[in-house]
Amino acid sequence: MNLYTFSSFAVAATLVVGCAQAQHVDVTTVLANGNCRTDEVGVRTIDYAALAAFQGTHLIGMTESEESAQRPLHLVAIVPGEFPTPGFSISLQDGVDLTAGVLTLRIKTNRPPPDAMLAQVITHPCLVVGIADPGVSRVKVLDESAVALGEVDLSAPKKP
Repeated sequence: MNLYTFSSFAVAATLVVGCAQAQHVDVTTVLANGNCRTDEVGVRTIDYAALAAFQGTHLIGMTESEESAQRPLHLVAIVPGEFPTPGFSISLQDGVDLTAGVLTLRIKTNRPPPDAMLAQVITHPCLVVGIADPGVSRVKVLDESAVALGEVDLSAPKKP
């Protein structure tokens, strides 16, 4: 075995081990709304009642199934701030990173066209994602410029 063959083998083995350590995490978009009924800016965990309130509704007589209690879906609300008109929305960008239990999500703020005629109304676009992976202990959210919008601990009790 010559040096070239050995170094090629070492590089291939390193790539295989690196790929084996990568984890896939399913992140589900539960709600993407151009004007959520909240003025609480940032990243936080919410329950189903708060999710309904974001849409301007409320829950009546909802109970949790045994299956969902055994494998809970953590709802994470992302509200980047106020916007001066309708037409803004928040979306999840492709590619999530899971490192040492911290899931990093990247979001994009979609803007209305510059020539759009829109009412001057304060709006609060939001994105609510669901995470069911037990390997995720924290969620960190970055905007498209890699600026941190917030971080939330999934082991902490949910806030309404």
